[in-house]
Amino acid sequence: MTRGRPPRQGLGDAILVAMARGTVMSFMKNKESFCDFMIMSNSTLFFVQIRKARRLCGTREEMEREFREPVMQLRSFPSSGPIIKELWVYSRYGIWRFFRIEDAGIVEICQDGTPLKNSFIEVIRTQRAVHKKKPGSALVKVP
Repeated sequence: MTRGRPPRQGLGDAILVAMARGTVMSFMKNKESFCDFMIMSNSTLFFVQIRKARRLCGTREEMEREFREPVMQLRSFPSSGPIIKELWVYSRYGIWRFFRIEDAGIVEICQDGTPLKNSFIEVIRTQRAVHKKKPGSALVKVP
């Protein structure tokens, strides 16, 4: 049983991301549905479930524990070569993390579906280091 309301706020944003990857088919949400939409690419079907998170800064293992229910729902669906199951998680600030659900664990991916090379924490540190201070933000002594 899921807690809270369905993630309607993020569904619109997720559909836009999904449309960049292929044709999107949405599902009606009910008790039996295990995903929010499906992406049809050239030879692959992606079944995607989205969830809103209170915090996104955990490791893959922590995220798997936090979202145990949707991960287990996606794992219960039979998997084969052209079928990939993904969990997309977003925060109230509009930050997203994407995970591919596998039988042995979860793999963090980019929004285009490629495996993420750096962990989430390293990416945040890099983004903070790249941002410069706004001009005029420091106090300047005028002679």
